[in-house]
Amino acid sequence: MKYDVVIIGAGISGLWAALNIKKLRVLIVAPKSEEASNTYWAQGGIAAAMDVQDNPIMHYEDTLKVGRGLNDKRAVIVLTHYAPVVMNMLIRMGFKFNPYPHLEAGHTIPRVWNVGDETGKKLLEFLIDKTGYLDREFCKAVKLETYKGKVVGVWLENGKFIESDKVILATGGYAALWKRTSNPPSSIGEGILIGAKAGALLSDLEFVQFHPTVSLTEPPILLTEALRGAGAKVVDESGREVANPLLPRDELSRIIYNYRKKYGEVFLDISKVDIQKFPMARKLKERVGEKIPISPAAHYSIGGIKTNVWGRTSVEGLWAVGECSNTGVHGANRLASNSLIEGLVFGYRAALDVENDISEKPEFRFLNILEVESAEGECDIGSIRDIMDDHVSVIRDEEGLKEALRRIGRGGVCDLVKAIVLAALYRKESRGVHYRADHPFENDEYLGNIGIRIV
Repeated sequence: MKYDVVIIGAGISGLWAALNIKKLRVLIVAPKSEEASNTYWAQGGIAAAMDVQDNPIMHYEDTLKVGRGLNDKRAVIVLTHYAPVVMNMLIRMGFKFNPYPHLEAGHTIPRVWNVGDETGKKLLEFLIDKTGYLDREFCKAVKLETYKGKVVGVWLENGKFIESDKVILATGGYAALWKRTSNPPSSIGEGILIGAKAGALLSDLEFVQFHPTVSLTEPPILLTEALRGAGAKVVDESGREVANPLLPRDELSRIIYNYRKKYGEVFLDISKVDIQKFPMARKLKERVGEKIPISPAAHYSIGGIKTNVWGRTSVEGLWAVGECSNTGVHGANRLASNSLIEGLVFGYRAALDVENDISEKPEFRFLNILEVESAEGECDIGSIRDIMDDHVSVIRDEEGLKEALRRIGRGGVCDLVKAIVLAALYRKESRGVHYRADHPFENDEYLGNIGIRIV
């Protein structure tokens, strides 16, 4: 069986790329359940400078400020200037956002466009409908076949081999390697590992964003940033404010994490919010009341397969888009609601590159390239989640990271976990979402990216 392009993953970036490939025969490979996609769970919205008082340069400057000096400025220019373009494409196709943007942490102006707190779900349903004409294989991809450094096809879990010399990985991130997470259990970076084992370079794996306001319920529910923009407060048991609710996510996560360790529970008080606009929060309020107990949870993996601004990786014939990629756009900390727009912008540009061969094989510069030796076998994911919660959480230190390395097994996603921990150990500073208690300040010796090669 042969296709011009195989897209692995069916979230926002994969489906949007598929929809914008017009001249080639496309196959989408993904599990059948749409709830396995991170897009389904993305609540807040999409950041784009589309209001008359806003412009892409303001969006660019906010992104750089939050990224703490590690953003690839070219990628940020692409993101912020293409954002209104792809948003208008969506709107012309019939997708409807709420009429006014809202404010989220790190933004100097309201520029986040949503559909209540179900933006990702509604958008995914829309894109599934629009791509219904494309061929699909409801199965997991397990390996990329390469020949002389070029992609030649994809092996599926059911034993099928799909021949193709163009593959787009759109498999999501690895934030479910932590026990406390806002992600579906499948988000453990398997697609990133597939790319790495085919020879793709990885980068920035140490940067994982913890969302500060995730409910302490079972299951945990992410309480969108938009709630804080609409008046929700972060308070203690007595109702006293613990922190400015619109601080960047890394800062707010550390404050909540430390407060809970020293003093007690922290809550999101939604009593001043027009809760009718937020269906998921409204359901949670009916269960637990207006003061919802919260703590940070692993939410978004900034690191991934290193790409250029067209989504092209270091392997010929392989592109990566969305959360499994690392374009450099987020730097050391993602600006709120820049994730869905990244999927749209770079999914679109990857589609253009796949069809028209616009960019060349990229060359990347790193502070250092660390190597991890891969092994056969499976990984005990339950054990890994305990290790990551214990030692590679909101705040890290050398002792804990070395203990994590000692406890990590070999094989499967353990190889990726080892790479994450090694990168966190190598970066002896605190920058953005990577906070080292033993190195609490930024150090310009580390003003650059750490590459990973899995061999």
